[in-house]
Amino acid sequence: MSEYPNAHKVITKSSKSVSSSSVKFHECHNIASLYLHSELDVEYVEPYKGILYLYCRSSSPLGICPYCGSQSKQVHSRYTRKVHDLSILGEEVVLVIESRKFFCKNPHCSKKTFAEQPGNELFRYRRRTRRCEITVIRHGLSVSCGTASKLLSLSGIVLSRSTVLRDLHRLCPPEYESIREIGVDDWAWRKGVTYGSIVIDPHGRYPIDVLGDREMDSFKNWMEKHKQVSMVSRDRSTDYSAAITATGRPVVEVADKFHLIKNISERLMKTIGSHYDEYRMEVRKDEKEEVLDETLPVLPVLPKPAREDSRMVMFREVKELQDKGFKPTTISRKLGIARQTATKYCQMDELPRRNSKYRNSYHLYDRYVEEEVAKGKTLLEIYQDICRKGFKGSRTPFYDHYRHLSDGHRREQQKGFKTNKRKKPRDDRSALMSLKTISSIVDKSMYGHVLKQEEEKLIETLSRFKWFMQFYEAAKSFYTIITSNEPGLLIRWMKQHWKTDVPSLKTFLIGVKIDFKAVRNTIAYNITNGITEGFVNKLKVVKRIMYGRAGIELLRRKMVMEHVFFN
Repeated sequence: MSEYPNAHKVITKSSKSVSSSSVKFHECHNIASLYLHSELDVEYVEPYKGILYLYCRSSSPLGICPYCGSQSKQVHSRYTRKVHDLSILGEEVVLVIESRKFFCKNPHCSKKTFAEQPGNELFRYRRRTRRCEITVIRHGLSVSCGTASKLLSLSGIVLSRSTVLRDLHRLCPPEYESIREIGVDDWAWRKGVTYGSIVIDPHGRYPIDVLGDREMDSFKNWMEKHKQVSMVSRDRSTDYSAAITATGRPVVEVADKFHLIKNISERLMKTIGSHYDEYRMEVRKDEKEEVLDETLPVLPVLPKPAREDSRMVMFREVKELQDKGFKPTTISRKLGIARQTATKYCQMDELPRRNSKYRNSYHLYDRYVEEEVAKGKTLLEIYQDICRKGFKGSRTPFYDHYRHLSDGHRREQQKGFKTNKRKKPRDDRSALMSLKTISSIVDKSMYGHVLKQEEEKLIETLSRFKWFMQFYEAAKSFYTIITSNEPGLLIRWMKQHWKTDVPSLKTFLIGVKIDFKAVRNTIAYNITNGITEGFVNKLKVVKRIMYGRAGIELLRRKMVMEHVFFN
């Protein structure tokens, strides 16, 4: 028996081999009406092993040459095509089509014969109908190719994940030559190491393109190919700004409001963190009830000592609680710091000097470390080897980075072993708020939200410091200006706070001065980069769905073509 029943011929209604049950099925269910737009006549339906075979032929009396467009009625020969279609009631459907070859009567045509292509559902050299291919592509764009293959098989379309992947790579994303306003932002291939760029249409709310990096040359080349772009909404990145300037065109740059507010909020939190010792002393002073004796002579006011490092203040707090018997977990909750930091401070006798902040190049040694661990070397020996090769990182961070390669486990306490319960320590002092909590409260106050009693008390405590009031008033007025529609207020704001003695605020003002036109356009134009941020989050989800195996081309098609196939 051949793979398909009656695959060597096409059975018509007048054929004697048609059984009465099949004719009855055809008469009760006019399946031919499903293919009216495809110019196909379904002449016979035969179910076989869970597959519906529909024997069809073209309803057109003539053929049109795809090379020159001339019509012909002279048939050269016939052959059989087998094309898969969408399922019917969950059953796999195969169209067995009797296709004709015609003679081309055009003497100037380079082809003497051509094969007919009936309707708009069948294409040359394809093994699936148009609507079946669109369904496959939609599944491939929505989920991973493996998941798409499983979902399609449940609906009667049996394909491998590689076939779905080939269909996605065959797509040609549009160029979007009529787009005049865009939003651009970066996204992380690997956070802190490699980044890409995404370009979106802020009005149509769909991605236009995905770039493999965020370098100036890459975005400049993209802008050169899209000369019609006249407005760009971006974050505070200097690479995008430099690329736009390098094009030499009068492109309007708009800085994102979210990033501007985020930048000044981060600067304010950095300032509070550097003055954490003052905040701590002020809170502790409010808790103490001191009774002053008016009869005592007034002592002269001594000069204010130099401000201590905020890490040293926190280190002393941890040591005080540790001497009282508190564990690191309880200390972290009371002081509002990370448990790892509390544990580290408890294990130290003295606080080491602050190290410079730089990133160790672990990615250059990952393969070598893994190979040497597989050979049986210890991490200490490997660390000594790579130090000779130029590695400058410390040993403890090296151990922490490659902890997953070691076989160390915490010792479990033996069952039935009883320990003497220690008396639970007490500390009547209130817990200090963490910088993260202070940041959220200050932001709420800056945005004009209603505060709770504890939050109002925190703002009142911080308002006693001159450095905080300068930065807080500047940030609050900047938020009011940036959310208004009066660009002239920005210059007044900069002149008012330009002579500030708070270093972080001065740095922010210099940044606004450098990027003044883009910040002013933020107030003048009602454009935001929030839509771009949303698509960055979606891109991260799509990247994770593909389990890190997606290249830039596949990721680009998944992001750009979804708008085409779902709208």
